[in-house]
Amino acid sequence: MAEKIRYTRRDLKGPDEFISTFGRIVAWCKENGTKVATAASVVLAALVVALATSAYFRWQESKAGAEIWPFLDQAREMLTAPAGAAAPGGMADMEKSIASLAEKHSGTRAALYAQHYLGCIAFRRGDYEASAARFRDAIRTGKDEGVLKYLLRNGLASSLEAKGDFQGAAASYRDAAESAGPLLKAQARFDEGRALELAGKKADAAALYRKIVEENPETLQRDLIDIKTAHME
Repeated sequence: MAEKIRYTRRDLKGPDEFISTFGRIVAWCKENGTKVATAASVVLAALVVALATSAYFRWQESKAGAEIWPFLDQAREMLTAPAGAAAPGGMADMEKSIASLAEKHSGTRAALYAQHYLGCIAFRRGDYEASAARFRDAIRTGKDEGVLKYLLRNGLASSLEAKGDFQGAAASYRDAAESAGPLLKAQARFDEGRALELAGKKADAAALYRKIVEENPETLQRDLIDIKTAHME
């Protein structure tokens, strides 16, 4: 049985606790009007600055995208065209334009995509050292998200593999796999296995191939993996 609370006549005549506390707060505010107004102004100013900063960054991203992406679209067409199809000097001019815009809009997401394309262009012309450097610089920003995270690490791995750093390539393919969805993850891990083979670590490569098939029996690389592991046994 719940215990009854007994109030005395004195309790009933006393002031309500909430009303009394509220009254004291109002009185304090009246006495310290300048302090209250100053504090409110500081909070309001901070809110305005936060909103303005957010709007400014959105404007920066929008402006960067509007300037950079038309060049990236053209670069993609050049990179996917057959070798020799691009006009002489066209790729070099495109590389200079994209590099200039990436520097101008440094820190934006569009600039990170520009770095990726610059890495791809350097790879296309056979400068694997410059290609790897482009991908590394973009990764070091720590601002890569979504599919860009995979693209940059996979690009770095391809550049390292092309210049003969197979152990470095294997590690980068592993990083790419951790940043990818199921389909791209299987491909990146397969590429890691190939890099391990090239590095002379055939036992590690074979173990990785078997693990890929165990975890994803329907992988597109299944037939090739079966052939590779058969030759390793």
